[in-house]
Amino acid sequence: MIQINDVRQGNQWAEYLKKIGWSVAETSFGVKILYRKSIVGSLVKIQRTPPLSEDNLKEIEKICLEKKAAFIKIEPGIDQDEEILKKSGYVVSYFPMVPSATIFINLELSEEELWKNVSKSGKYSIHRAEREGARVEIYKNPDAEKFDIYYKILSETGKLKKFYVPPISQLKKMHEAFGDQGHLAIVYEKDGTPLGTKYYICNKDCALYVNGGTSGQGRGTKSGYLLLWKSILYLKAQGYKVFDLEGKDDSRFPNFTKDWEGFSYFKEKFGGEEVLMPYPHIKYFSPVIKTMVKLTGMGL
Repeated sequence: MIQINDVRQGNQWAEYLKKIGWSVAETSFGVKILYRKSIVGSLVKIQRTPPLSEDNLKEIEKICLEKKAAFIKIEPGIDQDEEILKKSGYVVSYFPMVPSATIFINLELSEEELWKNVSKSGKYSIHRAEREGARVEIYKNPDAEKFDIYYKILSETGKLKKFYVPPISQLKKMHEAFGDQGHLAIVYEKDGTPLGTKYYICNKDCALYVNGGTSGQGRGTKSGYLLLWKSILYLKAQGYKVFDLEGKDDSRFPNFTKDWEGFSYFKEKFGGEEVLMPYPHIKYFSPVIKTMVKLTGMGL
């Protein structure tokens, strides 16, 4: 399985979370702990960690208790031994906060190998978009004008598809935190009209797809296929080794991913390695939350 330096354990991600109200602590072995104070204690989330040992978990717990943790929620990265979490008092959570399944594109493959992995219908759609005159431009650390184009299309898509779109102020804070490690791809009609956008953030050798959208005009074209294909080649040329397409449907969490079939099908056309992350795990410390969970039978 492809190993990654997940963006959510990177310095820029920590800086972004600070900008939107979270505090950050770090273990001696480099894992970042995100926490936010509340009336019942600090809410703690630790996401996409490297495999954790029992000793690692003891250090994490010590730090979190110093922050008066109400609970610790860990969403492990690849290869975590879930038995270690259970032995340390964690229970499975059925409410993931980040996508539990994804697709990794190996950017160390040659362009020919990457193209070979694209499905027949995906290749057709890319060629059709090129024949229709679509073109893709990708901007490192995009300026405000390009970012506004991206947000306008993203917002329109969110309303149509009924998914949550963060306020532009929040996404601009992400953009500020990532700087040159943020890349915005826009596909244009031959007359220069923007048809679709995708935004990527990166940590070390890993690129992460954040979100994107397609305009009303773009939905009648195959421009989205060209946009993603050109993005793959661009990110490869930038020296990244893994492209995380960030999310696909997951039968383990039907409510969380119930509306993801369409874009999952789209992503699958580009090949790549489908990855199921370990279950999220949580450990409760707040007596109030422990009582609530016991009475309702519902965890967090």
